[in-house]
Amino acid sequence: MNGLTKNLDFNISLEVISNHIARRVGEDVQKRINALKIGQKMQDLPEELWHESFKFYVKHDPNRQGGPNLRMIRLDPDKPSLTVTGYIFNKFVHPYQDRFITVREAARLQGLPDDLQLQGTLTSSQLQVGNAVPVPLAKAVFQQLVKQANLLGFENRSLTGLSLFSGAGGMDIGADIAGIKTKVAVDNWGDACATLRGYFGNCIQVIEQDISHITDPLSFWQNISGEINKPDIIFGGPPCQAFSQAGKQRGLQDKSGGMIYEFLRFIECLQPAFFVMENVSNLKGLGGGKLYQEICNNMINLGYNVSYGVLLAADFGTPQLRKRLFFIGCKKDMGSINLPLPTHSPKFELFGLLPYLTVQEAFANLPEAEFIRCR
Repeated sequence: MNGLTKNLDFNISLEVISNHIARRVGEDVQKRINALKIGQKMQDLPEELWHESFKFYVKHDPNRQGGPNLRMIRLDPDKPSLTVTGYIFNKFVHPYQDRFITVREAARLQGLPDDLQLQGTLTSSQLQVGNAVPVPLAKAVFQQLVKQANLLGFENRSLTGLSLFSGAGGMDIGADIAGIKTKVAVDNWGDACATLRGYFGNCIQVIEQDISHITDPLSFWQNISGEINKPDIIFGGPPCQAFSQAGKQRGLQDKSGGMIYEFLRFIECLQPAFFVMENVSNLKGLGGGKLYQEICNNMINLGYNVSYGVLLAADFGTPQLRKRLFFIGCKKDMGSINLPLPTHSPKFELFGLLPYLTVQEAFANLPEAEFIRCR
């Protein structure tokens, strides 16, 4: 494990903790929150408390498209949470307190360490957490890669890494725990870059730039990293909103959807020994699976054996039922890297695995949240 890594233990009591701010809400919203019992959703409330958009969705919308803008649920403390997104802060109600969860609580559900301070506005910090890859899931993928890379001749040194679409650093932190020496991280989101710089300091060169504007990836890598050799691994999660069920599912019609091909351009130019790309699980079904197959074929044509599949974050020690699609590439002349096997299970007694982490465990030892008025 690198010296960069901070403590990821949930059960640490901190006198001062960042991003732990609860939003005060209007009277109608507070009535709904107060009425919700453990595990209940909007549809479980008396109809007079339903939001108008929800009422229309349930009673009048023949297509049931889009859905209500308030899909509230009070989290069950004894289970992992549902998927954390950038917009869960008018959705996830605290298990015991009559309020929406804070950014820090959402970060705990993502496995992000307490000393990762999310920079920017409240909305920006919410989006950074929602867009992040769960750290325990990323760690499991990278540990599997490093373990098998050692068998392929990399046992005498750390893998050097280039991180693309880094965001707030979920994958970067997971890679660091696995012993990967990331030299450069690139994202075009200023707040996310500030978050990464605050956490990693000078150990990683964090560059705020749109990678589509980087015409010569090799010169960029050599100039920023100071390395002559190409990176051993490139990893990242191209923007997924274009493919997400929570988004508009515009796919490649959305400019951000084409960023997958920018990621592949860096693979083609730099030819790393390995790469890891993650995205939303919904990518597999987009366009009848044609896009998914095209991406796989492109990776293979670039000279890689590719393992790919959907992984559930809860299966790897994240207190969240979040699914992500992973592609792990290895140069064909070297072999292949398998996806990691689960370490946790809801039926752990039967399979000899660890039990799923729960919302209650994730929120353990957090101090009282501060309140601000929601505008």
